Amino acid sequence: MRGRIVLACLILVLAVPVMSAGMVAAGPARVAYIVMVDLVRGSFEPTGTVCVQTSVFKQGEEVVWRARVIETGNGREIGDDGKNQAEIAERSLKVTAYLENGMSFPLKYGQHPPRPREGDPVKWFWTTAWKIPPEYPTGTLKWWVVTTDKAGAFVRFDPIGAGTNLPAPRIIVEKR
Repeated sequence: MRGRIVLACLILVLAVPVMSAGMVAAGPARVAYIVMVDLVRGSFEPTGTVCVQTSVFKQGEEVVWRARVIETGNGREIGDDGKNQAEIAERSLKVTAYLENGMSFPLKYGQHPPRPREGDPVKWFWTTAWKIPPEYPTGTLKWWVVTTDKAGAFVRFDPIGAGTNLPAPRIIVEKR
């Protein structure tokens, strides 16, 4: 029995440097994108000002995710503020919001506001919305956003505080 334990330890001692060398040789993965995301109140039955950052929503309100995807190599926003939408298709860029309860929401790239009045400033970014059902249970929901492309680049955005001892911002659902 003692001989087997010694042999297992010897195998581990010899295998770890070999496995580590392989990992170092491969090098770190290249991060292709920086993703910035916030939550705002949507325009469907709002209980407060629309398009204002918040993480507290009432049952029946709309949670809106807004995201910007920036290329790390040059700091340029993908889509070039609406001037290069073909770039998004060429990269097969996909941005998706996820809730810890298993729900997911694909974001779409577009101008905001969608129907601007003459002279209104227009910005382009990724958005999606979730109308909280009126009977949805109150409480908190963890959320995150994932960006992928056809080259296999993968970036996960978690709100500040996620994965630390800080309280991570969550979607807070309250009674109407």
